[in-house]
Amino acid sequence: KQQKQEQSDDSSSGRSSNTGNGNNTLKRKASAKGVTDRHLHALYKRSVEESGVRIVPGDTLGAHHMAANFFQEHPFKILTAAGIPTILYIFNGRNDQKHLQLQSKIMHTRVFGQFAVISMLLALMGFKSHMDSMGKYITQSEADLRVEEMKAMREDLLRRIEFEKKMKARRDAMLRRSKEEVAVVPDVTAVVEVAKEEVKP
Repeated sequence: KQQKQEQSDDSSSGRSSNTGNGNNTLKRKASAKGVTDRHLHALYKRSVEESGVRIVPGDTLGAHHMAANFFQEHPFKILTAAGIPTILYIFNGRNDQKHLQLQSKIMHTRVFGQFAVISMLLALMGFKSHMDSMGKYITQSEADLRVEEMKAMREDLLRRIEFEKKMKARRDAMLRRSKEEVAVVPDVTAVVEVAKEEVKP
């Protein structure tokens, strides 16, 4: 009885040690996965920060941030919207001078208007170059959304790779099975020859 009791104690301790080892393995895998996820999240966040954007804390951009983004994206619209009224204003100012002829008014308007439009163009292009080098403004929520999109794309890619692996393994198994079946099937020609030999008197 004492020997049986000792054997049962040994077996129970072995099972408990195996269970403990299994739990430790699961914990190590979970911790490693957590470290990998945090590392990937940090990489994705750094990638977004270095992609030519300036992140503004909060969920909304200020009016000056939105205006700066609009000026960067549509400089020629701004130039057209500001240049045409400027030229009309210059012509209106010349038109009030009654002593000037129409040709002189047009000439003055062209000279002053050209100077004004070129000055605005240089200012807009300089601002656009500055924004291109520094990056457009986005909110922190938009940056987090980009990070989540990158994580979703990675997970989708991993799922596709796993699915392709399973499909390849299934195709390989089907090919092996078909090859085994072909190897087991006897030669039909040999069977016919044997039958003919048996039929002959």
